[in-house]
Amino acid sequence: MGAASRRAVGTVVAIGLLLAALVPAALQAAELDPAEQRLADRHSPILMLQEQVEECDSDGEAFEPMDVELLLGNPQILLRQVGESNPVILRGPDATDIAQLGEGFYLDFPGDALSPGCIYERDFRRYASGRDPVVYAHVASQPDAPGKLALQYWFYWYYNDWNNKHEGDWEGIQLLFDASTAEEALRTDPVSAGYAQHEGGERADWDDNRLTRRGDHPMVWPSAGSHASYFSQDLYLGRSASEGFGCDDAGGPARAIEPRAVALPDAVDDAAHPLAWLSFDGRWGERQSGPFNGPTGPTAKERWTTPVDWHDNLRRSSVAVPVDVDSGTAGVAVFCGAVEWGSETLILLKLNPEIIVLGVLLIGFLLSFAFRRTDWTPVSPLPLRRRRRAGQIVGAAWRTYTARPLRFAAVSLIYLPISLLVGAVVVALGRMPLVGPAIESDRDLGPVGTFFALLLGSAGHVVGLIVAVAVVALMMRGIEDGEEPTPGAMIDRLRSERGDLASSIVRAAAIVVGLLVSIVGIPWAIRQTVRYQFVPQSSALESHGGRSALARSSELVRGRWLHTAIVIILLNAAAGVAASLMAMVLLLTLTGIPLWLFSIIVTLASGAIVPFAAIALVLLFGDAVAEDENLPAADITTQQAGVDARPADART
Repeated sequence: MGAASRRAVGTVVAIGLLLAALVPAALQAAELDPAEQRLADRHSPILMLQEQVEECDSDGEAFEPMDVELLLGNPQILLRQVGESNPVILRGPDATDIAQLGEGFYLDFPGDALSPGCIYERDFRRYASGRDPVVYAHVASQPDAPGKLALQYWFYWYYNDWNNKHEGDWEGIQLLFDASTAEEALRTDPVSAGYAQHEGGERADWDDNRLTRRGDHPMVWPSAGSHASYFSQDLYLGRSASEGFGCDDAGGPARAIEPRAVALPDAVDDAAHPLAWLSFDGRWGERQSGPFNGPTGPTAKERWTTPVDWHDNLRRSSVAVPVDVDSGTAGVAVFCGAVEWGSETLILLKLNPEIIVLGVLLIGFLLSFAFRRTDWTPVSPLPLRRRRRAGQIVGAAWRTYTARPLRFAAVSLIYLPISLLVGAVVVALGRMPLVGPAIESDRDLGPVGTFFALLLGSAGHVVGLIVAVAVVALMMRGIEDGEEPTPGAMIDRLRSERGDLASSIVRAAAIVVGLLVSIVGIPWAIRQTVRYQFVPQSSALESHGGRSALARSSELVRGRWLHTAIVIILLNAAAGVAASLMAMVLLLTLTGIPLWLFSIIVTLASGAIVPFAAIALVLLFGDAVAEDENLPAADITTQQAGVDARPADART
């Protein structure tokens, strides 16, 4: 080799040594095995995001998993340090700036996490415009679990728009292999898939029917807003930290996205590395208290270092709520709404505590005023035709029910099948060519949508309650006559002797529905609804039927319409609140039973409240008749009156 050649080789070697010296050892150590990137690409997930009809629409998913590089170096993103006033340390920090920073730092985005408006959605669209969605892949193992390899996919969402609103959101899924290296994993299939959901998650075997795949790519249905990952398109119920507390909506029309997979190393110790942000231990979003705090990064999560343990602790199923929520799963709907309302109230308390305080004081004043406006002195429930104040009606109804709990509770066995059958028929009608499209075209609760929603939701209850009131009226008259009638015997008597009740119901329904449909007649529909409240009582107790029953009911309500309306509203509200609270308690305590069994239990428990409401409505009718006939007020409850309210076998 000539001198020139030796000098050239020496120059190349020197340059190589110089470059090697300039590249930090930590950077070299952070380089990935190419097999890991191939494995990440092979199984990169397909995300099914709920379609958003228009910008800033609360329905649908507004965000996509994003590249965190869109945040770093962005002058609108602030790096703050925890302390008095949380001072700004840097505007537009990059990966080098946040590398190895601890828990006392956080990234702060434009906007208020608790009052988001549309700023987060618009900023995300602006930042991510023209950029592909990204998921981060991490191949992880656990020293005490040899022969197991986890392929993790981490999704970063710009904003979490759920019950626990907060900036930033790290979610993801994990595939588990019977392998020790990425090369081995490439030669086999995963054995299991784990989907993260809040503080826990759900797993399924790779060949499980619950796991939908396109080739080697698992499909994921993120819940709109919360971004918890699910195996299918449903509404999911959460009653714990691992499930989330509330309802995750992963249903509705969805669009598929296929994010680009970016492989991550186990750790990055060099601040100059492009992935140095991985060592940031602070918060990826605005600092707030409790559930509204921004999230920590992937390396702070349990599954980053102990992926097998995390996977083994996942649930085998989630509680999916049927799309068509019937009376059996209405308790779930109440629970979902109550949790959402509670979250919104908590947020309002943080933002404007004085409004909550004033609201509580106002509600307390109104309840106290209503309570003091009536008379709660105990009075005898018999005879039926006696003057009673609203509070006395409630008290007498309760004592009547508790004196014969099993006998009156059996009335619910009449109410439930009727209400369910009528509800099913009305829902079927709602799916007919003319009605169905009207509902679908007015989902924003316009006049038409509101009307049909009320009609479909309450028709079964209304008809069932009417029959229950008629049966209870006959039972109470029998008790007044010294008998101990059963609900079955009373329904037979009602069917054989009071066949006109059905015609009364049909006439009343036709009039009210006709007025509602006209839109302009809605005020008259409300008026007539109150005027027809005594139709089942007058039919059962006074042998009125058809048009005669409607006329008699209207006559009794005339002059006391407001009183009747207030009592009925309060009775229905009390019954509704009691049923809702009962459903929520059962929902939170009966966590180990399937939803169908829970639905049956809640339906039966809720139905048991109906006889109490029916007794109160019969006593309200007796009060109206007493006023019409100028009868005296009911006697104050005495020992003898109490005996009269007890079963015959107790009168000894």
